[in-house]
Amino acid sequence: MILPDVNVLVHAFRSDSSDHRLCRGWLNSVVAGNSRYGISPQVLAGMIRVVTHPRIFRHPSGLGECKAFCERLTAPPQCALIYPGAEHFRMFLAMCEQADARGNLVSDAWYAALAIEAGCEWITLDRDYARFPGLKWGTPK
Repeated sequence: MILPDVNVLVHAFRSDSSDHRLCRGWLNSVVAGNSRYGISPQVLAGMIRVVTHPRIFRHPSGLGECKAFCERLTAPPQCALIYPGAEHFRMFLAMCEQADARGNLVSDAWYAALAIEAGCEWITLDRDYARFPGLKWGTPK
């Protein structure tokens, strides 16, 4: 099962982003397909935080359009909401130690642990995820 990163959803959502066509096309095929896929509510919250931020986008997105986007992603029966499990925090700390995570890499370690614990392939545009042993990851295709 695949699990997309915040950056993939931001690019899929924002038509003015550099990788919009790639990410939107990939995400549309995932949502319309028959294969099971995961969505993390934390990733959705991160996407909303970024696209509504006036310091990131000259014309930030509205909450209503964000809500509609999130509902479209989570509505199909093949979508599974992915939450941290009982081992997540222990795995997160191990990821931080193994990658010597600091600053922004700490949240990457959190998401890496989420994907590993759920048995998902993490789909991202961020190559920093290569630092996390045991994480199966790829890019939108």
